[in-house]
Amino acid sequence: MNRKLSKEEIKKLPKFLKAMFKDESRFGDGVFKYSIDQVNIANIWNPDEENSGGFNFSTEDQIARWIVRGDTLYDVIIPEDAEVILADNPSTPNGVFRSNKIIVTNPREITDELALELFLKSKLPEKTYFKTLAGYAVRGHINSCREIIKQKVNKDNIDMVISEFEDFLTPKGEKFDQSKIEKKSVTEEVIKILYSIKES
Repeated sequence: MNRKLSKEEIKKLPKFLKAMFKDESRFGDGVFKYSIDQVNIANIWNPDEENSGGFNFSTEDQIARWIVRGDTLYDVIIPEDAEVILADNPSTPNGVFRSNKIIVTNPREITDELALELFLKSKLPEKTYFKTLAGYAVRGHINSCREIIKQKVNKDNIDMVISEFEDFLTPKGEKFDQSKIEKKSVTEEVIKILYSIKES
């Protein structure tokens, strides 16, 4: 269930960040083009409903899970008169927020180095790291993927890792099909690494 935050609660939270493709993100059935360093106002805002509308963003310690959703990272500033809700999201508890107004600033390309930095700052549930690994692989961040595997994957959890990784790559209602993975891609390389751990 979504929960509206007070201004005092907002001030205590870590830095807000948002990933998107250049200056655009999906907004309902369409695409929203953001104005940089200006107040962006949501077309839809129903904070008391489950599908509240508004702009999604996360915190510095949980944004790694959502890096897959863009190639550019922004700092998010909340205007004084904005409303903010904490969205119910078990994969990143206390890490998905929505607001009717945000300012996006300081755009920088999401490189492998930046992805790694965000992983090292992250505080996520164990299973969420395996979806994050898949997202990083899709975006081509091979060094970050290797570090996630080094720190989070072992023989005891490898079956769960592979299951979560393959689930991330598979459209709902379908079964994972490795033949659809692009050859010589980072995703293919990570799958090979995971199965080598399983078979070792």
